[in-house]
Amino acid sequence: MSNARITRLLAEIKRSLEVARSITDMVYDDFMRDIRNRYTLRLAIVEIVEASVSLGLYILREFLNIKVVEGYSQVFRRLVEHGVISARIGEEMERLVRLRNLIIHRYWEVDDSRIYKEARGSGLKIVEDFIKEVSDYVSRARDV
Repeated sequence: MSNARITRLLAEIKRSLEVARSITDMVYDDFMRDIRNRYTLRLAIVEIVEASVSLGLYILREFLNIKVVEGYSQVFRRLVEHGVISARIGEEMERLVRLRNLIIHRYWEVDDSRIYKEARGSGLKIVEDFIKEVSDYVSRARDV
């Protein structure tokens, strides 16, 4: 098990979370006024999901010997099944996967106002909770 890989993926998630937070700390009108803000938030969310899925896959493969996972959402379901993360965090991370898919595959239908409001609400807090639960699991698993 690579400490460096886990550390790197957690750092990627945290870095993208900081970017997203800097954007959602803006006043709504300032956020909407400049398209660069909207694109930055979109990309930060995509990067959070991508790094979170990579981290989840690594844990499933290296800690739990699960080699086959079909799709991003299933990564979080399997993490819940094996007690790595709580059901609440798993469900919310699956919501982020759906948002990522919307951003990637149907960008013309993205409602930037909704993304801003959800991220500013509980969206970014969920990512913080995911980081904590995964970090706690990794610490426990290494102690065994």
